[in-house]
Amino acid sequence: MLIHQQPVAGSLRIAFFSLILLFSDPFSLSFSAQNEAPGNPPAAAQTSPSSTTAVFEGQLKNNTVYDTLLSIKIPATEIIALSNSFKMVFDFRFSRPKDMYQVYVDSDRRIQKFVYKTGLLDEYEATKKNEGGYRVLKREIQLYRQVAAKLFTIDTSLCQAVGERGESQKIAGLIAEIFAWDIDFYLYPRKGDRIAVVFERCYKDGMFVKYGNILAAKYVGAQDTFTAYYFDDGQQGGHYDESGQPLKKMFLRTPVKFGKMTSSFAIRRFHPVSKRYKAHTGIDYGAPMGTPIFATANGKVIFSGRKGGYGKLIIVKHPNGYQTYYGHCSRLLKKRGSLVEQGQVIAHVGKTGLATGPHVHYEVRVNGKPINPNAVKKSRGEPLHPASLAEFKQTVSRRNHFLNNLLEDATELVMSRNEKKKTRPGVGSVFDDRGHALSRHTLYQAAE
Repeated sequence: MLIHQQPVAGSLRIAFFSLILLFSDPFSLSFSAQNEAPGNPPAAAQTSPSSTTAVFEGQLKNNTVYDTLLSIKIPATEIIALSNSFKMVFDFRFSRPKDMYQVYVDSDRRIQKFVYKTGLLDEYEATKKNEGGYRVLKREIQLYRQVAAKLFTIDTSLCQAVGERGESQKIAGLIAEIFAWDIDFYLYPRKGDRIAVVFERCYKDGMFVKYGNILAAKYVGAQDTFTAYYFDDGQQGGHYDESGQPLKKMFLRTPVKFGKMTSSFAIRRFHPVSKRYKAHTGIDYGAPMGTPIFATANGKVIFSGRKGGYGKLIIVKHPNGYQTYYGHCSRLLKKRGSLVEQGQVIAHVGKTGLATGPHVHYEVRVNGKPINPNAVKKSRGEPLHPASLAEFKQTVSRRNHFLNNLLEDATELVMSRNEKKKTRPGVGSVFDDRGHALSRHTLYQAAE
């Protein structure tokens, strides 16, 4: 535990790293001045309360917040008041040993300000109000965003392709989510298929914390080509194809990521458990026990429980007479009457009911009649408003320079903050709308 004595008001300052986005963005991404200086907290967080005489900070370790604050002679009534105010944004019962705290107290050990950090992206601050109690908020964490462009070539799977290029499997999940309405990433990919991707990496204090948006992606397969471009029309950001049509459709193709299809829709199939021929009214996707199962469309849960050979089953009702079934689950996360959104986790993969191994039985019915899930019409959402199309097409044109450069030259591009060497056109360069290399951008080409 560190203790800072503060006899002079306002002498304590909290030090933060300030990382600035140092390149002129070829994607016309706009960041405000506030976003360009991540790590700068609100003014209230920079200056300690005028009545503060000491600051205590440290890690909880194996103690509770209550015991930790009590050990530094803070009155129990103060701790209880702080805890009650904090419940609106964070419940101290869910504290963990690695959580960090910083508490500002006056001469009577009454709390003037309390800062609590549960992770790189989760910081909370409480300040004492004049009328009593505390004003508690979750701090807005500003991140430095680095733009990268990579080419992934599939040999056995998307996960393999991403891993071989040195990226986390999380980027594979993001790519799968974008194309989830068009590509079944277990059935569709073929050896040699290529995916060019422009994406963001997010950093805080120089440390990678997560991936940001997929700004552009092009999947060039043996059978077809798919494209995706992130665009924000000022109301909501989303991914669109080159014509401005949204990629999001009414139904996802599969209820699990990277699930292996173990049994298809069939009028007559030999059942491995009952040992007789019967109709198989859905598609089975094998996956490890506990794998998340997603709702493939928005709807309302009309059944959640056990049902014969289905085992633990969830049935979701959708518009226009559609229903989806998710069977053999190990755990059901939604109750009857719950509203669910497309992509929301509603259960976990299991092997309850008549099942030989862990998988999810996915079934689609229209007006009570089972249909092949692969035959479901993929109705799209609303396209971009005509007023936004001109700007969107300019965005597509700029980002296509990156995608095409990756596909033609297998060049890996990364926005570097400190690299000083110049780059040659066509080798790690950024291009403008006319295809001219922009030498003021610092990039490097990674060794293949």
